[in-house]
Amino acid sequence: MSAAYIRLIVTLVDDRQPGYSRHAHAVARLCRMVGLRLEFDDAVLESLHLAALLHDAGMLRLPFPHLGSRWDLPTEERRVWETHPEHGARMIQMLGLPAESALAVLGHHERWDGSGYPGGHAGVQIPLSARILGVCDVVGGACGGIRSAGGSCFSQEEALELLRDEEASRFDQAVVRVLCEALEDEREIRVLTGVFA
Repeated sequence: MSAAYIRLIVTLVDDRQPGYSRHAHAVARLCRMVGLRLEFDDAVLESLHLAALLHDAGMLRLPFPHLGSRWDLPTEERRVWETHPEHGARMIQMLGLPAESALAVLGHHERWDGSGYPGGHAGVQIPLSARILGVCDVVGGACGGIRSAGGSCFSQEEALELLRDEEASRFDQAVVRVLCEALEDEREIRVLTGVFA
């Protein structure tokens, strides 16, 4: 599939959810860090990268003019909003992208304790790629103001602390630990090389 089509879809989502493009690329970077640390091969890294870029592509199928937090919606509309992972997974299949990308998108809002959606799956019922994408989506969103309350931004440390403490039961803590380690390594490299951008 052409990179131009991927960019087009990301741009279309960004038109409805301003800031999505920046967020999607941040999530893709975090997913790559985790994947490299877990020694994924190039094909798995690529499928995870595509899933990260397109994780909210299903938003394009929702009947809302603007996309914000699902918590701002009445209950019935919230249920419609929660179908976007299914729409996104179908779009990825239609585009002929890897099945692993579709599985990651479908499951990125599932939660370790079974409190997520669309299937209410728990623990290792959720594909590892989806668990990684879910953690990276929350951290990327919290740091970029997309997913955090009132659109405020958290630091990376605050976002990760939230996943380790307040919401620990909702996320695969093994994935959270790997992301923490990867970010700490990156921080150390920046200090050693004097690169802080």
